[in-house]
Formats: sequence, structure tokens, C-alpha cells
Amino acid sequence: MDVESVVQQFRRSVEGQLAIAGDDPALAAAGEAVLIALEPALRQAASALAEQAAAEVAAQLPDNTVDVVLSDGEPTLVVRRTGDSVAINTEDLDARMTVRLPENLKDDLEAAASELGDSVNTFVVKALAGSAEVLKRSSRSTFEGTIET
Repeated sequence: MDVESVVQQFRRSVEGQLAIAGDDPALAAAGEAVLIALEPALRQAASALAEQAAAEVAAQLPDNTVDVVLSDGEPTLVVRRTGDSVAINTEDLDARMTVRLPENLKDDLEAAASELGDSVNTFVVKALAGSAEVLKRSSRSTFEGTIET
């Protein structure tokens, strides 16, 4: 969201209205003081609107979470697909695959598996299954339609 352009558009609108009122320096100074005082409230209102938009989008996309994050000082909506963890039957692992990987990655996998209480094999199978599921979803999860606000 581009809050800065909205604030500037508001400023131009008020300045245009003040110009219609005449060329009174006192009026111009009062108008500038009001604009300066209103700017933080405008920015806060923009953030509140972003939060409302996130809630409405989240309600219409039930398999997603929608967060408002600041990106370069501007509120931005971030949509993430919420997925249940992929269920893997680790009792029925018949297929085999040999994977060559760097020693430091092997160490990282062993540490991560240990931290979760899984074997390295189970950890890798779950990670691969989760990645495959995300790729499957992303290839067919393009949203087309209208988000009603």
C-alpha cells in the first residue's frame, strides 16, 4: 500500500480548498498547521484500513493467513497458505534413493532431525514430502476472482 501518495493527495486536496478561500497568509499558516497535525492520524488510519483489508481477505481465503507487515514503512498484506503438516507413513518406506550432499548439510540435517526427535531418514522424507506438497499447491493455487471489501 502506498500510504505516502495518499497523504500527499490529501495534502493537495486541502491546499486546493485553502487556495479557494483566498490569499490570506494567516489562513495558509492555519491550514499548514492542521495538515501537519493530521498526518500521523492519516497514517494510523491507513494502517487500520490495511488491518481491516487483511481480515476481509483472510475471511475469503480460509486456507490462508493474511498478515499486515511494514515494508519500507508502508503497510503490506502478506498472504501465506496454511497447510496441515504432511502425514507420512514411515513404516512403509520401500523406495530407495542415494543423495550426495555436502558434509556441512549432512551435519545440519542430523542436528535438525535430532532436535525434532526424528531419524535423519524420517526428517528428510518429511521435508521432501512437505516441499513436494507446497510445489503441487503453488502450481495450482493461483487465485482468480474478486476479493469483496
